[in-house]
Amino acid sequence: MKRIAASLALVLALSAAGCGEALEWPSTTPATTTSTTGAGSTTSTTAATTTSAATTTSLPGGDAGDLGEDIQALIAATEELRGRRFLEAVEVTVISPEEMAERIRGDLEEELQPEDVAVEQAFARLLGILPTDVDLGAAIADLYAEQVVGFYDGDTGELVVASGETLTALGRTIVVHELIHALTDQHFGMSAALDALVEEERYHEAAALQALAEGDATYFQMVYLQQLPADQQVEALIESLQADTSVLDSLPDWFGEDLAFPYEQGFAFVERLVAEGGTAAVDQAYTHLPTTVEQIMHPTAYSTLEPARPVELPATALEGYEVYEEGEFGEWNLMLYLLEGVSDGKAAIAAGGWGGDAYRLHWNGTDVAFAYLFTGDTPRDATELGAALVDSLRANMAVSAPVTNDEAGTAVLEGSDYAFVQRVGNLVLVVVAGDPGVGRALVEALRLPPED
Repeated sequence: MKRIAASLALVLALSAAGCGEALEWPSTTPATTTSTTGAGSTTSTTAATTTSAATTTSLPGGDAGDLGEDIQALIAATEELRGRRFLEAVEVTVISPEEMAERIRGDLEEELQPEDVAVEQAFARLLGILPTDVDLGAAIADLYAEQVVGFYDGDTGELVVASGETLTALGRTIVVHELIHALTDQHFGMSAALDALVEEERYHEAAALQALAEGDATYFQMVYLQQLPADQQVEALIESLQADTSVLDSLPDWFGEDLAFPYEQGFAFVERLVAEGGTAAVDQAYTHLPTTVEQIMHPTAYSTLEPARPVELPATALEGYEVYEEGEFGEWNLMLYLLEGVSDGKAAIAAGGWGGDAYRLHWNGTDVAFAYLFTGDTPRDATELGAALVDSLRANMAVSAPVTNDEAGTAVLEGSDYAFVQRVGNLVLVVVAGDPGVGRALVEALRLPPED
């Protein structure tokens, strides 16, 4: 779940994915010819025409030729857009789309652990959001091979893009996207910070950093596109609409929503930063990182430094099961996994009162048992979430209509699977399990005491 998402982040997070969506322009135009001279201050600069660090461009099987000259120009454009110069050489490798797909599959096969995929698949099937005829591992490989058209490798500093013999207008924007990643990595140590968060299993914070990085690259990619001649903007738009999305279209909607999240929500987050403080505000975000996905989705929470409320699940032990993973779930995953069975509007309202949470996933090699504890900002937030969760789990899981106890604020949904929702004050407890007996055992260990 969060573990597999973090693995994807390390392999491909700093990538440009098409997602089959039309390009969108920023609603505000940033002062792109500024550079940071101190905390919160900027100074005007002239357009960059040369890069301050030597840069290599390579094509498999031969000289980069005119393509290398194009990339040199894009390096200069990137430096101007972000108001910073490269500190070290950037290696840009251009490969064919077929080679890119093969490389992506190889990286995923190397990095994704089979057991992580098995746990994620069992959990998604339990929640009823993954059809039984969809193999999750194969779906991830096929989806990323289809959608990823460029990536930046933070470990090696290599930037890889898929292209033909010439760069199209869309291709140039993709190179700029990846160059933004390389530039911010050199200045702010973005990749090392992401690696450290994942290593420490701080997956929620890693997701927030990924959204910042992708939002930064996507925002300035769009600014670059906006500066192209009108005919090239149209060319890029048409090419983006013609991208192959057959794999994406064959999968449940939440696959695409999750793939697009760091780009779309990150874009909106960075757009807000630029509107309020220019490019310097984006730079400052790398030194004062967002710590929750809520801060990405609701930038006011970042500007007020609103932290997550501390939430702790009591220790649990289930015979035959191990605690496979635990941590913070976050507002986005709450919507993506547990609220997939209700409308987007209802899910957004129900999850919007997120104040903090904790989850724990038990695994016995075949089945999962999941416990989740949410705290809302107000009791009303808990009431809204509790009701939406009952509707969502009822709609998607193999359970019957809920048996409710209004005085205790509980709902039990049982069939071949099991779900339990309890609300007390600001808190909501959720338990789901493939074995009803295991689910009931978790409830006995975690049931919330009544309010005084």
